[in-house]
Amino acid sequence: MCRGTHGAVPGLTVAEHDQRPLDRDPDLEALEAFRAGRQDAFDSLVERHQRRIFRLACRLLGDRDAALDAAQETFVKAWKALPRFEGKARFSTWLTRIAINQCRNELRKRGTVKHTRPLSLDAPVAGTESSRVESIASPQPSAWDEARGREVREAFAAVMTELDPDAREVLILTEVEALSYEGIAELLDVPVGTVRSRLHRARADVRQRMAVVLGSSSS
Repeated sequence: MCRGTHGAVPGLTVAEHDQRPLDRDPDLEALEAFRAGRQDAFDSLVERHQRRIFRLACRLLGDRDAALDAAQETFVKAWKALPRFEGKARFSTWLTRIAINQCRNELRKRGTVKHTRPLSLDAPVAGTESSRVESIASPQPSAWDEARGREVREAFAAVMTELDPDAREVLILTEVEALSYEGIAELLDVPVGTVRSRLHRARADVRQRMAVVLGSSSS
């Protein structure tokens, strides 16, 4: 198992890597050191990306233990495949693609994605993030506000389980990872138009389902 996978290292989103100037991969120095025979250079790559990969796996799988396993397997597969990495994409993009495929494999093993319960986009992951809902809430919310907030988050988590898996992936990569349409298209190896249509479908589906769930709960 890769060392450093459990450490608490500040995470970086894919967007923070992929929106930098494209002339130099920020991981290039570590990659070159690894190719030169410094096995410990891979540890620095793990430390740099582990929290982001774990967070993404949490969002896609909805289970922290499964996400930890998926993140660890992602780095194992990356370590094995790194000698064949040609650098046509940034290392962060390539690594994230491995993570997404690993999560897809896990979901297929479960038989159907509807048996999972993905974490809300607002839910903290492993104590590393604050809920967006909480960050904009009143400093002293009323009992009704707190109850309604929980209701909305639970409804959203339930709705996410019903989304088409491709649309859900794009929604998470857009809303949580803050990737551009172009970045997602590169990551998933699909046209930008496909990303737009999946995102449109996901947002429309979420709005419709949330209206039904919250409407029925308040009646």
